[in-house]
Amino acid sequence: MDELEINIVLDYKIPEKGLTLNGILRGLEEDKNILMRSIVKAILHALEEKAIEEQIIREPGRYIRYDPRKRGRMFRTSFGTVRYRLGQIYDKKEQ
Repeated sequence: MDELEINIVLDYKIPEKGLTLNGILRGLEEDKNILMRSIVKAILHALEEKAIEEQIIREPGRYIRYDPRKRGRMFRTSFGTVRYRLGQIYDKKEQ
């Protein structure tokens, strides 16, 4: 099984006074769907980058990166809809 390292940065505003563990947990509970969608996008991006790199390394000079698709795919999940624009590679040999 392959291992991916994904770094995710969270930016939260917290009060200077009156912060409790329950308050932190309540805030995370309210934002869990947003967090899950962000994690799914990060995983999809990491897998896509890995696949593109492997393809480019496997046949150097044949493939080049191309702009992501204009319209993204839509995935319906238990934590909401995730939209993701898949990347593309251009095959020089097909021209």
